[in-house]
Amino acid sequence: MIPVDVIIIAAMDSEIAPFLERATALSEPLQLGTAVHRTGLINGRNALFVRGGIGLVNAAGAATSALLLAAGDGAPLVLSVGSAGGLGGSVRVGDVVVGTDAVNADADARALGYKRGQVPGMPASYPVPQALAAASIDGIPARRKAQTVHHGLVVSTYAFVGQERAVVIKEHFAEVLAADMESSAIAQICHAHKAHFLAIRGISDLCGPASEADFTTHVDDAAERSAEIAVSVLETWFAASESRLPAASVGS
Repeated sequence: MIPVDVIIIAAMDSEIAPFLERATALSEPLQLGTAVHRTGLINGRNALFVRGGIGLVNAAGAATSALLLAAGDGAPLVLSVGSAGGLGGSVRVGDVVVGTDAVNADADARALGYKRGQVPGMPASYPVPQALAAASIDGIPARRKAQTVHHGLVVSTYAFVGQERAVVIKEHFAEVLAADMESSAIAQICHAHKAHFLAIRGISDLCGPASEADFTTHVDDAAERSAEIAVSVLETWFAASESRLPAASVGS
């Protein structure tokens, strides 16, 4: 078991790279299944950096192995980071979407009495706790204009979202801001393990006719913006968490 304050999960090497560049005391990589794990420090906090692989199944496996590796006084905060396709009307390439709620857009068990997007036996969605949502707002760097960071619903799907798929998703989830291929699966595993979860995704494309080319062009920049916001949110979250502890508990 490894003492861990935060688990940071990205699908691809290029998406986890900005976090590794910011980290210190990095360990050698450890592969478990399809996921590659490294420990290190970020903002002075014990972190587990995970390159989990693309897609919902890889993401769920990576989150499970990471949470089983982690040790501490409580479940660590888990971040889903990297790139996403923009779906909200005000979302642009270069923006960042903070997922304060997550849904599996491919789940459809309405015939069994569940809501669209709800995995049977699981919640209808995975909203973040109020304190974490507040930290994700307060943690936005002052140099970033407020309109470039959006907070709201992120959906996940098994398929890369192009123009036709985007229309269907927006019909079913009118408030959606962004789509990726991992976050809802990680959120589901965090729910099972009672760990806090937050998605912070840079927008690489707008799920339109040129989405594949835009993704290839902008994925590295999107990952960097995701990391910039995520590191700032982490600092705010842990500072706020410590302020809520009794004085004798801080640093003990």
